[in-house]
Amino acid sequence: MVLDGRELSKEIKEKIKSEVEMLYKKPRIDFLYFDDDKSTEVYFTRAKKQAESVGMIGELHNLSANTTEDDFITLIEYLNKEKEISGIMIQIPLPKHISKKRVYETISVEKDVDAISHINLGRIFMGESDLAPCTAKSAIALIEKSGVQIEGANAVVIGRSEIVGKPLAHLLLQRSATVTIAHSKTKNLKEICKNADILCVSIGKAEFITGDYIKENAVVIDIGINVLEDGSLKGDVNFEEASKLASAITPVPNGVGSVTVAMLLSNLLYLHRKYNNKLDLFEFYN
Repeated sequence: MVLDGRELSKEIKEKIKSEVEMLYKKPRIDFLYFDDDKSTEVYFTRAKKQAESVGMIGELHNLSANTTEDDFITLIEYLNKEKEISGIMIQIPLPKHISKKRVYETISVEKDVDAISHINLGRIFMGESDLAPCTAKSAIALIEKSGVQIEGANAVVIGRSEIVGKPLAHLLLQRSATVTIAHSKTKNLKEICKNADILCVSIGKAEFITGDYIKENAVVIDIGINVLEDGSLKGDVNFEEASKLASAITPVPNGVGSVTVAMLLSNLLYLHRKYNNKLDLFEFYN
């Protein structure tokens, strides 16, 4: 079974749109990115349009690549205080001259739509929040769509980043999977993957995971997006080989990436209702 992210994304956005229509005050999200990162610009522009398609408001902040760290922090602090803003989305990775730690500590937990702040990440690890990084939530949603029983399953997550691998591993743990986190330095990686009922791959190497790594009837979630010299997109998994063994697999494109924006909008609605919706008539009368 091919897990088409476009179908799931459409379902999520239709539900969000119906809920936003009942809100008096519409959620607003502000996107911060730098003008030398064209891929983020394309993604944020697309996300803004999708936000508007469900009745939300989106604003783009295209910053000069020479923006200083202090000026960037000042902008975040300003947006933190703006009552009309329900969520803030920041380009990841950041330019080398800007401290990731300082940015993560500055963004308000009430507007941290991709759950990158230290407090929100800590809440995920403690199992205390419905908020999680969008890509990790997208992977979980597609796993659940596959119909596999997560409880008791052997799950392997290849990748240990703060916004994908680590939170995804904890989301699987919360669902009672037995989780192994692997990465590019892991020894015996093939043997570890072959034991996985659920294999989630975010290693950043095109088609690195071949059929030799896949257990028969495993669910394979390919989170990688690699742009080849000919302009084509490939995942971290060799789809042709893996699909012959997997019971369910996500394609690239049209897999996890297709669901990510929908999860972003879901997170925005969650934050709007929890923190920034005090004047909303629907919430007031219900």
